[in-house]
Amino acid sequence: MSRETPGLCGKETELRSIMRGAIVAGIVAAVLTPAAAQAAPARAAVGLLGTYGFGRAAVIGQSGMEAGIFRAYAVRSGFAGDDLLVSYQTRTAPLEEETVVYTAAFNQVADPQSECRKVGADGVARKAWASFRCRTGFVPSYTLLVR
Repeated sequence: MSRETPGLCGKETELRSIMRGAIVAGIVAAVLTPAAAQAAPARAAVGLLGTYGFGRAAVIGQSGMEAGIFRAYAVRSGFAGDDLLVSYQTRTAPLEEETVVYTAAFNQVADPQSECRKVGADGVARKAWASFRCRTGFVPSYTLLVR
Protein backbone atom coordinates (compact mmCIF):
# COMPACT_ATOMS: atom_id res chain seq x y z
CA MET A 1 0.00 0.00 0.00
CA SER A 2 1.26 3.40 -0.97
CA ARG A 3 0.90 6.39 1.38
CA GLU A 4 1.33 9.10 -1.29
CA THR A 5 -1.20 11.86 -1.38
CA PRO A 6 -2.61 12.44 -4.85
CA GLY A 7 -1.31 15.67 -6.45
CA LEU A 8 1.63 16.07 -4.02
CA CYS A 9 4.17 14.68 -6.49
CA GLY A 10 3.66 17.59 -8.89
CA LYS A 11 4.02 20.16 -6.09
CA GLU A 12 7.20 18.48 -4.80
CA THR A 13 8.75 18.63 -8.25
CA GLU A 14 7.77 22.27 -8.61
CA LEU A 15 9.20 23.06 -5.15
CA ARG A 16 12.46 21.29 -5.96
CA SER A 17 12.71 23.21 -9.21
CA ILE A 18 12.18 26.52 -7.39
CA MET A 19 14.74 25.57 -4.73
CA ARG A 20 17.32 24.61 -7.36
CA GLY A 21 16.75 27.93 -9.11
CA ALA A 22 17.17 29.86 -5.85
CA ILE A 23 20.35 27.97 -4.98
CA VAL A 24 21.84 28.53 -8.44
CA ALA A 25 20.92 32.23 -8.30
CA GLY A 26 22.56 32.52 -4.86
CA ILE A 27 25.75 30.83 -6.05
CA VAL A 28 25.94 33.03 -9.14
CA ALA A 29 25.44 36.16 -7.03
CA ALA A 30 28.08 35.05 -4.52
CA VAL A 31 30.59 34.36 -7.27
CA LEU A 32 29.96 37.45 -9.38
CA THR A 33 29.56 40.09 -6.68
CA PRO A 34 33.14 39.96 -5.33
CA ALA A 35 34.50 39.90 -8.89
CA ALA A 36 32.55 43.04 -9.77
CA ALA A 37 33.71 44.75 -6.59
CA GLN A 38 37.35 43.86 -7.26
CA ALA A 39 37.12 45.01 -10.86
CA ALA A 40 36.14 48.52 -9.79
CA PRO A 41 39.40 50.43 -9.31
CA ALA A 42 39.87 52.80 -6.39
CA ARG A 43 39.33 56.41 -7.30
CA ALA A 44 42.33 58.51 -8.24
CA ALA A 45 42.58 61.94 -6.66
CA VAL A 46 44.64 65.04 -7.29
CA GLY A 47 44.78 67.94 -4.91
CA LEU A 48 46.43 69.86 -2.13
CA LEU A 49 47.75 67.60 0.62
CA GLY A 50 48.80 70.53 2.79
CA THR A 51 51.10 73.50 3.32
CA TYR A 52 54.46 72.79 4.91
CA GLY A 53 57.68 74.63 5.69
CA PHE A 54 59.70 76.09 2.83
CA GLY A 55 61.59 73.25 1.13
CA ARG A 56 59.74 70.54 3.09
CA ALA A 57 56.91 69.95 0.60
CA ALA A 58 59.39 68.78 -2.05
CA VAL A 59 61.05 66.38 0.41
CA ILE A 60 57.68 64.94 1.50
CA GLY A 61 56.41 64.68 -2.10
CA GLN A 62 59.54 62.95 -3.38
CA SER A 63 59.59 60.54 -0.43
CA GLY A 64 55.89 59.77 -0.93
CA MET A 65 56.54 58.93 -4.58
CA GLU A 66 59.47 56.69 -3.69
CA ALA A 67 57.26 54.92 -1.13
CA GLY A 68 54.59 54.34 -3.79
CA ILE A 69 51.95 56.43 -2.00
CA PHE A 70 51.87 59.34 -4.48
CA ARG A 71 51.77 58.97 -8.25
CA ALA A 72 53.04 62.50 -8.83
CA TYR A 73 53.57 65.69 -6.90
CA ALA A 74 54.12 69.40 -7.45
CA VAL A 75 55.17 72.19 -5.13
CA ARG A 76 53.70 75.68 -5.18
CA SER A 77 55.46 78.28 -3.04
CA GLY A 78 53.34 80.73 -1.10
CA PHE A 79 53.66 83.24 1.71
CA ALA A 80 53.16 80.75 4.57
CA GLY A 81 55.21 77.89 3.12
CA ASP A 82 55.12 75.42 0.25
CA ASP A 83 51.88 73.81 -0.88
CA LEU A 84 52.21 70.13 -1.70
CA LEU A 85 49.93 69.07 -4.55
CA VAL A 86 49.75 65.31 -5.03
CA SER A 87 48.15 62.66 -7.21
CA TYR A 88 47.28 59.46 -5.33
CA GLN A 89 44.91 56.50 -5.10
CA THR A 90 42.21 57.16 -2.49
CA ARG A 91 42.21 54.75 0.43
CA THR A 92 39.13 53.76 2.34
CA ALA A 93 40.72 50.67 3.90
CA PRO A 94 44.16 50.46 5.48
CA LEU A 95 47.10 49.00 3.59
CA GLU A 96 48.10 45.50 4.70
CA GLU A 97 51.49 46.69 5.92
CA GLU A 98 52.76 49.97 7.26
CA THR A 99 54.64 51.99 4.67
CA VAL A 100 57.33 54.51 5.53
CA VAL A 101 56.62 57.80 3.80
CA TYR A 102 59.51 59.91 5.11
CA THR A 103 61.69 60.74 8.08
CA ALA A 104 62.24 64.26 9.41
CA ALA A 105 65.20 65.00 11.67
CA PHE A 106 65.69 67.94 14.01
CA ASN A 107 68.40 69.39 11.75
CA GLN A 108 66.00 69.41 8.77
CA VAL A 109 62.93 70.96 10.36
CA ALA A 110 62.35 72.98 13.54
CA ASP A 111 59.68 70.64 14.97
CA PRO A 112 59.80 67.20 13.28
CA GLN A 113 57.12 65.71 15.55
CA SER A 114 54.64 68.46 14.71
CA GLU A 115 55.37 68.18 10.99
CA CYS A 116 54.95 64.39 11.08
CA ARG A 117 51.59 64.70 12.82
CA LYS A 118 50.41 67.38 10.40
CA VAL A 119 51.39 65.44 7.27
CA GLY A 120 49.84 62.26 8.71
CA ALA A 121 46.57 63.98 9.59
CA ASP A 122 46.43 65.75 6.21
CA GLY A 123 46.82 62.41 4.43
CA VAL A 124 44.02 60.80 6.47
CA ALA A 125 41.72 63.79 5.87
CA ARG A 126 42.27 63.56 2.10
CA LYS A 127 42.17 59.73 2.06
CA ALA A 128 45.72 59.33 0.79
CA TRP A 129 46.06 56.74 3.58
CA ALA A 130 43.65 55.32 6.13
CA SER A 131 45.76 55.79 9.27
CA PHE A 132 49.22 56.91 10.36
CA ARG A 133 51.66 56.95 13.22
CA CYS A 134 54.80 58.90 13.90
CA ARG A 135 57.68 56.81 15.17
CA THR A 136 60.39 58.61 17.05
CA GLY A 137 64.00 57.77 16.35
CA PHE A 138 67.36 58.73 17.74
CA VAL A 139 68.54 62.36 17.66
CA PRO A 140 64.93 63.59 17.66
CA SER A 141 63.71 62.39 14.30
CA TYR A 142 60.21 61.30 13.37
CA THR A 143 59.26 58.77 10.73
CA LEU A 144 55.79 58.88 9.19
CA LEU A 145 54.34 55.39 8.77
CA VAL A 146 50.99 55.00 7.01
CA ARG A 147 48.44 52.26 6.36
